Amino acid sequence: MVHLFKPTSYSFGAALAVGATLAWKLVSFANALLIALYFGAGKTTDVYFYLIMIMGFGLTFLQRMNAAVIIPEAMAQDAKTPNGGRALLNRFLYFYILLAAVLTAAGFFCPVALGKLLSRFDLAQLTAERGLISLGFLLFGLQLLVAYLTAVLEMYRRFTTAVFTPLNALLPFICLLCFGRTCGVVSMIYGFLAANAVQAIVFLCALKKELNWSFGVHGAGWHKKLTANLVSNQAIELANIVSSVLPLYLLSGLSAGMVSALNYARQLSDSPTEIFTLRVTNVSKIQLTESAAQNAWNQLNRDFLTTQHFVLFLLTPLSVFTCFYAPEIISLFFERGNFTPQDVHGAANFLRPLMAMMWFMGPILMQNNVVAAGRKVKESLPYALAGIILFIVLVPFTMSAFGAYAYPYTQAGCCAVSLYINYLLFKKHFPQVEYVYSLRTAARLVAVNILALFPSALYAFFGPRTNGFFTLLFGGIIFLGALWFLARKSGDWALFTRQFKNRF
Repeated sequence: MVHLFKPTSYSFGAALAVGATLAWKLVSFANALLIALYFGAGKTTDVYFYLIMIMGFGLTFLQRMNAAVIIPEAMAQDAKTPNGGRALLNRFLYFYILLAAVLTAAGFFCPVALGKLLSRFDLAQLTAERGLISLGFLLFGLQLLVAYLTAVLEMYRRFTTAVFTPLNALLPFICLLCFGRTCGVVSMIYGFLAANAVQAIVFLCALKKELNWSFGVHGAGWHKKLTANLVSNQAIELANIVSSVLPLYLLSGLSAGMVSALNYARQLSDSPTEIFTLRVTNVSKIQLTESAAQNAWNQLNRDFLTTQHFVLFLLTPLSVFTCFYAPEIISLFFERGNFTPQDVHGAANFLRPLMAMMWFMGPILMQNNVVAAGRKVKESLPYALAGIILFIVLVPFTMSAFGAYAYPYTQAGCCAVSLYINYLLFKKHFPQVEYVYSLRTAARLVAVNILALFPSALYAFFGPRTNGFFTLLFGGIIFLGALWFLARKSGDWALFTRQFKNRF
């Protein structure tokens, strides 16, 4: 323990986090392949994936409170008084422990009623899965606690918490292999519970031993601006969670397998975000917050621009290539066992717009980091709510008119609108940040990648049709070759390699 949790540099923290998350997602993807093989896409997997996605939305809801309000405030208090923010952090620690207890009790006493409240699954289906739902609420409480402890340790640059991330996939994988045939998909929950319990214990011990933590709450610096930021941020996130749950709720009332098809597509589309984007931007957030606390706005602007370019240089090729080759990719990974060609079609239709959403997460997360670093959450409230409310209003109509697949397309369209809304926010509150330049750079990267895709698309249409694997292999080689040539001409390759050397 003493040798594991040491303060580390931002570049090392980012590299470690990316590596650990890559390992986690590789095993998670193996889990998804095994679930597809064992259970396909049906009623049982619909309930399981629905539960996992709802927990994910709830976890994000509170993680963003940690990142946007609690951690920046604690860092500001620490900057004024050594360890001055710890009492505030302890208050929220006890809040999360209490919340975990309440969620566990609710899940065990009324699982079916909660399932009926949160979804459109029929009563018989929910009754059959009551054990899965009960354990899910226990897991959700543990996940919230672990996520908070991770945020606190990362605040003190203990980025080695990332080495425990693969447990969140490895233990469920072992449980699925050992008990999947007999216990069903609930065996995954057993593994998740074990992984989160281990992390909670280790992280609490790390606080005590590594940081000499005292768990008192006396002298917590609470003030009106903190309350305003907290309320404003959670108003934004409440709207966000409604916008996330609403389309999923509507999907749960459609034909069996639709929720599962969405989840299989998200296994691919969310991986770059979780492996790379979130990890790099989370580390960058601490760096931006330190610059804002010192009023070093020129440094903050440079870090914002270089980090966004670095992220988008890697995300854009993934997004463009996967959008074009979505059916081949889904078929290659999932079409076996109980996963049918119809399931491939459904998952591919979701994958294309979800990859566009994956791309948008790069600039949006970086912009959110600047808002959190500058502690302008309250000021950002009307701007953030405008884009979210637009989606909430539109999605029931678009899904009713165009079907289930309209949901991610509507979401991607609203993200594009949000980039303009954020321009108005930055123009007023962050004039030091070169927002328009960042969008021009992002647009240039998209244009370069679309041009690079053209020869690969010609190969896909007119080349020999052997099998999906070779189509992807040779199409990918052609795409990367063209991309390297064009990126050198545009200057993006030189900029990326310079950033890469500076970071790693």
